[in-house]
Amino acid sequence: MNRTRGFTLIELLVVIAIVSLLAALLIPALHRARMHAQRVVCAANIRDMGTAVHLYAQGFEGRLPPMNEVRPAQTAGHYSRWFRSGDDTWWNLGFVWRAGMIGNPKVLYCPSPDVRFKYKYYCEPEFPSSSLVEDNPGTRISYMYNPICVSVEDRRRRFTRLEQLKASKTLLLCDSILDGSVPHMGGWNVMVGDFSIRQVLDPRILELVQTHRGGIMEDDYAHFDEILELMRR
Repeated sequence: MNRTRGFTLIELLVVIAIVSLLAALLIPALHRARMHAQRVVCAANIRDMGTAVHLYAQGFEGRLPPMNEVRPAQTAGHYSRWFRSGDDTWWNLGFVWRAGMIGNPKVLYCPSPDVRFKYKYYCEPEFPSSSLVEDNPGTRISYMYNPICVSVEDRRRRFTRLEQLKASKTLLLCDSILDGSVPHMGGWNVMVGDFSIRQVLDPRILELVQTHRGGIMEDDYAHFDEILELMRR
């Protein structure tokens, strides 16, 4: 009489150990692949925004989108990732959106889960809606636009016209370093003045960003500018 033989306890333990080992090997690889895919999408977003900025400048006599309709210089918080304030004042790439040169608002948001500002926060009932934070309304994006200022003392934008962006070390767009955001496993996508994109992996940037997890404020302009300089190298 034939008898069906089952697995012994030792055999089951061996199978479980093998499956656990494979999972331990594969899960980190899958995570890295997912992070890489998000970085590629992020770079594509920055490329689309850079194209839109170029089109905007061509349509406005070579002028780049300004920081704000009424504010001439940055103050506390830097505002380089502001899009629209609660009083419907437009900022930065908000001008490009208003001019119809950005069609998909999702390109304004990095897909990394490790950034603070996400598209889903500002798309109800339609984009751009205001933040749910009552004491700080407005729309923000997860990228910094044209963040370099004249100096620590003079917080006006250094680059205001398209012809000033010829130098390859001009920082035009990048993943935000404000509010402690650390996307892409500690790397930041950066677009420079010739509209090329690269990834910056620098432990000094990571250390400075983590030092200011609560946000880089007015009394930390020197650190903010130091990070931007490291991104341009």
